[in-house]
Amino acid sequence: MKRHLLIVVLALVVPSCKTAQLIDTWAPKDYAGAPYERLMIVGLAPNAAARAQYENDFVDKLANHGVLSVASINVVPELENIDRKTVESWLAEYKLDGVIVTRVNTTKPARHYVPPHDSLSGWYGAWAAESRRAPRKEKFFLETDLFDAKTEELLYSAVVETKIKDDRTEPIHAVIDQLAADMVQRGYFRGP
Repeated sequence: MKRHLLIVVLALVVPSCKTAQLIDTWAPKDYAGAPYERLMIVGLAPNAAARAQYENDFVDKLANHGVLSVASINVVPELENIDRKTVESWLAEYKLDGVIVTRVNTTKPARHYVPPHDSLSGWYGAWAAESRRAPRKEKFFLETDLFDAKTEELLYSAVVETKIKDDRTEPIHAVIDQLAADMVQRGYFRGP
């Protein structure tokens, strides 16, 4: 009886401790490409410190999967200086095969998420959409897209629900862990 009670208590407590949860994904049904090896990470966060931490932590995580990544903040520190010409120059200069873009949304997306765009050629309108400041002690949603550099197609999109309490390190790592695990499972990255 005590063991069953402990399991029930743990089942109730563990989900409440989670700082990030993958709530929806979109991917083409016919994706069968090779794992990505060279990516640019773009975090559309209005807070430069949060952007730097998210992008650099994502770069570190992807290194565990054999992916060479570049944090956009280390190339273009000001978000307003990111335009189509800049992105095209990154793709060529760093020989990238993809771009991951994450934006903050304070409104929960509709169920059965469909990304607001479908190709890198249309990235500017989607990226230019205002990314909200992540509210402390409230839920918010990170929408993440993976664009293929060669075909310019959107090949993956996900929504992760998270919350920042006092420190953003734990939620950022939890979000990145959720995204990386799902992308590995779908074949976008190699396993660690």
